[in-house]
Amino acid sequence: MCARFSLSSPIEALRNLFQLSGSPNLRASYNIAPTNTVFALRLASNTNEEMQHFMPQWGLIPSWSKDGSNSGSLINARSETVSSKPSFRSAFKSRRCLIPANGFFEWMKTKDGSKQPYFIQGNDQPIFAFAGLWETWNNHEGEQIESCTILTQAADETSSHIHHRIPVTVNPNFHKSWLTGIDIASLPPLAQQASFSYYPVHKRVGKVRENDADLIKQIEISDMPVQGSLF
Repeated sequence: MCARFSLSSPIEALRNLFQLSGSPNLRASYNIAPTNTVFALRLASNTNEEMQHFMPQWGLIPSWSKDGSNSGSLINARSETVSSKPSFRSAFKSRRCLIPANGFFEWMKTKDGSKQPYFIQGNDQPIFAFAGLWETWNNHEGEQIESCTILTQAADETSSHIHHRIPVTVNPNFHKSWLTGIDIASLPPLAQQASFSYYPVHKRVGKVRENDADLIKQIEISDMPVQGSLF
């Protein structure tokens, strides 16, 4: 599961990586949480080449939802079942996106039963992209609300001790095939996704109101590995 992530890179770095033509105003955010607005990318409606940015709410609201109340529970979609689940199957066929990040957080259970947060970042990619889906929903006032979800997959043996699920990531050479894909075959294989390293961070990242650069600083803790590598 991915329930918090960080994006603090300058917009120029994002423009270069994703070949964006515009310069959107984007503030650094170190603790992006469910229901927050996120920076995402999709193909422009009139082309299969140019990417455009948009700002959906994190937590997908299916177009058929009556009141949108379940969006907080749809922040992730399991890649194994995304093509068949009613909440995701339509978006999986035709509304895909990339959600840039510098890293994400996971909580590992410790010997005393508490949970220690870890920041997980790319080994050789300061910016990487989650595989995402997006939807448009009309509320009772007629307002259109765009929302998104992040795909997850089973963690392999090198990362499952932190959490049994990890996000699906899309490397630059797979951007177009992911965004234009219509089925499971377009999911990038795990071996072609970002590789990660991780380290422990302060527990105040668990509070959604906290949002500063110190949240992604490494801390030292006893009786636990300080740093490791995922794949």
